[in-house]
Amino acid sequence: MTKFPAMERLEFLRLLAAGGAVWLGFDGSVSPAGEISDEKPILSFGVVADAQYCDDDPQIGRYYRESLAKLIECVTRLNALQPDFTIQLGDIIQAGFASYDEILPVFDALTMPRYHVLGNHDAVVEPANKDKILRRLGLDKLGDGKGYYDFGRAGWRFIVLNGNDISLIAHAPGTAPWKEARRLLDELRKKRAANAQDWNGALGDEQKKWLGRTLSRASLARERVIVFCHFPVYPPGTHTLWNDSAVLEILDAHPGIVAYLCGHNHAGGYGARRGIHHLTFKGMVETTQTAYALVEVRSNGLRVTGFGRETSRDLALPRPA
Repeated sequence: MTKFPAMERLEFLRLLAAGGAVWLGFDGSVSPAGEISDEKPILSFGVVADAQYCDDDPQIGRYYRESLAKLIECVTRLNALQPDFTIQLGDIIQAGFASYDEILPVFDALTMPRYHVLGNHDAVVEPANKDKILRRLGLDKLGDGKGYYDFGRAGWRFIVLNGNDISLIAHAPGTAPWKEARRLLDELRKKRAANAQDWNGALGDEQKKWLGRTLSRASLARERVIVFCHFPVYPPGTHTLWNDSAVLEILDAHPGIVAYLCGHNHAGGYGARRGIHHLTFKGMVETTQTAYALVEVRSNGLRVTGFGRETSRDLALPRPA
């Protein structure tokens, strides 16, 4: 396994800082037309999911320590490509607050704006450090400082959700969000739901209302929308948010949403529903091979260029009704 002594890591970071296809109708129907144009992209962004770094030996096919070298290679390539921003889709660490001190300086060597999404493993830290996570990731300065926020680029609106909002992992036992998480999980287990897993989470009522308001403003501004979350909501499975159906209802009520991009399921996945592309990116930590992507936004769709295990694909914009 690759291990980087402190001085070697600093040298890597110094070098990095120096520069180192289908058409979908709004009803979800599929028709055979529609290649993505080769014109210059409107904008582009890098995507990294589930690095899950910690200084530990491999387990169950996950190479935790190797994620440091994988992310260095990813940052080097993205710095050369210079997308408009890069987003990290959650679980940048496996466990332990000290893991942030190793992996974040590598991510922060990116030379373009960078954003974080909260994942379940990001909250697997010592109880005394749980309230420090938002600040450590810089999320206390975005939106209302609750881990969900939005930003705009070139007529597009990007919405970042916090699936740890209602969670057993992210909150101390006995707190209001922990109790709500316990209630939701118990209800799902009674129904034997596939996503009744304690490593999932949910959006709280306040965040769901915020999501609806933000999507409404985007519609009025005639912005197209991409939603980011660590947890998928579609296709159904063991990794989706506990209240995936409620989130899908909100998405259904607003036009202009092009894609919902997420991580959490290291195998990756894809589904199309009511004109929205639901794309789960593969986990960087999984296997000895890396996984990350560049997404180019073009006039008639998204072009995803995958690196390592990640799949390259074209995702066409919905055909107007």
